[in-house]
Amino acid sequence: MIALALQLVLALGPLAAQTKELRAEILARDFGSLPRAAEGRWSQWKPADAIPAELAENMGAALAAYREADYAESLLRLERVLAREADFPPGLYQLGATYFRLRRYGDGAQAFERFLSAAPQEVGATQGLGHCYYSLGDYARAQAHYAKVLAAAPTSVEAWRGLGLAQLRQGDAAAALESLDRSLALRPDYADALAWRAQALVDLGRAGEALLPLQRSLELAPHDARSWFLFAQLQSELGREEAAESARGRFAELSRIEQEVRAQEGLLLYEPCAAEPLSKLVMLHVAARNKAELRDVGARWLRCAPPERLDVRLQVLDAATKLADLELAARVAAELEARFSGSVEAWEALERYFRARGDVGRADAAREKSRSR
Repeated sequence: MIALALQLVLALGPLAAQTKELRAEILARDFGSLPRAAEGRWSQWKPADAIPAELAENMGAALAAYREADYAESLLRLERVLAREADFPPGLYQLGATYFRLRRYGDGAQAFERFLSAAPQEVGATQGLGHCYYSLGDYARAQAHYAKVLAAAPTSVEAWRGLGLAQLRQGDAAAALESLDRSLALRPDYADALAWRAQALVDLGRAGEALLPLQRSLELAPHDARSWFLFAQLQSELGREEAAESARGRFAELSRIEQEVRAQEGLLLYEPCAAEPLSKLVMLHVAARNKAELRDVGARWLRCAPPERLDVRLQVLDAATKLADLELAARVAAELEARFSGSVEAWEALERYFRARGDVGRADAAREKSRSR
């Protein structure tokens, strides 16, 4: 999401602890009234420029909070940056990205537009503005902006995908297919582009060709509800009603999961380390088979949980093992061995983990340790 390389010159400390009430107030603020810089103030700015020392602490904290999905803290820090240095381009860009994550697409568009006004030479980095227009349903404006991005940055995978979607929404499936193919030429395993390519083929009356890219998309992103809906449609057209019914069931399940995920994420806006929503999100992402989101939420749950919470480590290890997230699972397993060596539950979980990996020797050793405790 963040296309600009921001140089941080200070080590980051802990994020500020904000109350639910203050977070709610920050999230409700109108940042459109922030002061504006004189015309041309940032015309010479480049992404490689160092962050001014007086802005570095808040800018770094804003980025750290964004990575932690603590969007209220990120907005608060960005407000301080932009109040001190009007229209500072990295601050405006990050503001747009934060609003996009909050699904406040109108506010995101305004922030990206201000960024582009301050630094028009960086149009190639503003695919996020196209995403905001698209999400607002302004497909013609999105298409026009993606074209501008690609004129400056012809290898932007996101801009080619976005252009294809905007074209498809406006009924030009042939142009959309070409744009999506350009995106896939740059990133062949882009699940979302593969799924939309399948949709473009269906719209062109070439449903027989759509099944292969759609199946590949589902292999890469089995959690995508829209792909299952299209898969059900194709299976039904092929007369495979049993497969179609199964796909419709998965679509309905994923739609319910998506609604619940949004509800839990909404709670975390006001309490970023709330235990119940984080635990529920881990379970929801396992049910959806969404490895990428599980990795983020699992790591966040581990950071938030007190170090003595064995149950949290066991839940995350089990979830990571089920989705074959070897990196996250290995991290938790190492922590269990190092910090919970006296726990029978920990060694039992480690035995299951090592067996799932096919490491029979370490699994047997873990079993012996669990029996000796």
